[in-house]
Amino acid sequence: MRQLYLMCGLAFTGKTTLAKAIVERTNAAYISLDEINAERGLWGGAGIPGEEWEKTHQIAMQRMTELMPHARDIVLDDTNNLCELRDRFRVNAGRHGYQTRVIYLDIPLPELRRRMERNETTRERAAVKADIFEELVRDFEPPTEDEDVLRFSAQEPVESWLQAHFPDES
Repeated sequence: MRQLYLMCGLAFTGKTTLAKAIVERTNAAYISLDEINAERGLWGGAGIPGEEWEKTHQIAMQRMTELMPHARDIVLDDTNNLCELRDRFRVNAGRHGYQTRVIYLDIPLPELRRRMERNETTRERAAVKADIFEELVRDFEPPTEDEDVLRFSAQEPVESWLQAHFPDES
């Protein structure tokens, strides 16, 4: 059955890195809400009004719907921080014969704060304002087991995790 993989986790968990590794391994299609926001001249780490986030989600939903007839798995890269948002994508996927799995990057908060702090020096990725990060932490709704969750933790190497959950088919 075709799969929609919903990346889920706070900022600095490594969602995009893992999402792109899954895409490479499975040849899935890729939709990034950060990329949609960038196309629109917006950056989530600086704070985006709710109505603009809604527009971004609608664009992502439209792209997802356009990809589904082509019978490819899809990786949707976003924080997916609210159950309501994950449910919206899940319902749309179900209408098109897709099963949804949530890939939850469960990284401890102290580690995320260290990564944010290190990023202030390295600038490896765009910064996230501290108040935006704290709002995300406060409002984050971790997925529940009834959401068909694959967990990723910082202790497991990415390649080992990928091999366990996306074994080579050759």
